[in-house]
Amino acid sequence: MKRYRVFRCGRIAVQTIVAVIIAAAVVAGVPCIFSRMQIVPAIAACATTWLIIWLVATLIFGRIYCATVCPCGTLMELIAWLSRPRKWHYSFTAPSTRLRYSILVIVVICALFGFSAVVSLADPYSAFARMVTAAYRPAAIGVAGVITAAATLILIIIFSRRQGRIICNTICPVGTVLGTLSKMSLYHADINTDLCVNCRKCEDVCSAQCINLTDHVIDPMRCVVCFDCMAVCPNDAIRYRRGRHQLSIPMMQRVAGGEGVSAIKAEPLEPSSMSRIDRRTFLLALAGTGAAGTTFAAARSHRYVEGSTRLIPLNYVTPPGTSSREDFLHRCTACGACISACPTGVLTASTKQYGVRHALTPVMDFDKSYCSFSCVKCTEVCPSHALNTLTAAEKHNFPIGRARVCATNCILYENNAGCGACAKACPKRAISIIRDSDGRRSPHVEPELCIGCGRCANVCPAQPYRAIVIEGL
Repeated sequence: MKRYRVFRCGRIAVQTIVAVIIAAAVVAGVPCIFSRMQIVPAIAACATTWLIIWLVATLIFGRIYCATVCPCGTLMELIAWLSRPRKWHYSFTAPSTRLRYSILVIVVICALFGFSAVVSLADPYSAFARMVTAAYRPAAIGVAGVITAAATLILIIIFSRRQGRIICNTICPVGTVLGTLSKMSLYHADINTDLCVNCRKCEDVCSAQCINLTDHVIDPMRCVVCFDCMAVCPNDAIRYRRGRHQLSIPMMQRVAGGEGVSAIKAEPLEPSSMSRIDRRTFLLALAGTGAAGTTFAAARSHRYVEGSTRLIPLNYVTPPGTSSREDFLHRCTACGACISACPTGVLTASTKQYGVRHALTPVMDFDKSYCSFSCVKCTEVCPSHALNTLTAAEKHNFPIGRARVCATNCILYENNAGCGACAKACPKRAISIIRDSDGRRSPHVEPELCIGCGRCANVCPAQPYRAIVIEGL
């Protein structure tokens, strides 16, 4: 019907604009309202307003979130449209109910017990932002981040090419939650069996593979309200309306010739036709998802034991704006927006720094660069409020770490002359050069002044190991 074609074009326009804006915001390193309205970042930020909005919207209209503002869903549709063979048609598949709820339970348990790496891999927004960051600034996100983003994109291409939205309806925990709510939605897609001529055009274009023309029903848990089926129906048999088609009530269909009617009672699906998951399959899914957080930890380098030469911080430094280390690790979804926004490139995706549970969470790498004294971009773009927004003035006095000096590594200590680069570089004048009882000169850090920006560690010319390390608070 014409109005559904308009609805479909409007939906495609909205989802394209939203995805482009989110990608542009990640690249430009600027805050974006469409990033903050994403469900997993909103949960991490305790953004009650957005959560209530999506709850009400889903209970009224169904899974419009998946069809309009989810950037990963847009990417899946784009890949399917570009790569799907022209003669390929979708077909109805039975829902993998046990598998998707198993994945949801695993993700929730991991979130409760602090395995944020699993949550970041399962969150569609974080996956999309990570892919954008890896494409735009691969050096900033690090080897682990690039491998994760590439693997995610490959999986999306493989599954989306022929199976459309199967990731949304089987793997994505956000899709599972919204699908459960959409069973109770006020409006939904419904098939009028009096008008349906079984041309199967609707089934051919349904990327959610949720239209069952044997029973003339549409699975509301998997339908993403894309309007594709309604736009191609030649007889206006599929409509988006209130009310539900009850299969237990005999359905009336027109008889060829128009003389009388015949009652046809829809038969339920046979148990044997439903997809079942045995214990082995479930355990494999459990092991695969549970190990997701450790998949890319293999890329990490060997951790040196702290000794007389190489300095290893006792705690690695979190980005500025954190309320506490624990709160940051709990809220961060590892979307990579802050990494992309960082102008100096000091932020990178962690591997071993916070442990396997929090792999890919941003960490300060002062071997690469330093935190600019007046820069607050990372705090502005964080959608989950893992980083509280700071002004430049607040940033000047916001401690994220403390510099620790190893005098025996210092050029001054060895030569008694010729350096002092750390003291010159410190924007807070927290480092001074003093003499010890033996008359040797070395840097001294005033802990009350030091904010842990890492400028001193970054400019230290000592070889093979620097004389200054930044300790996280």
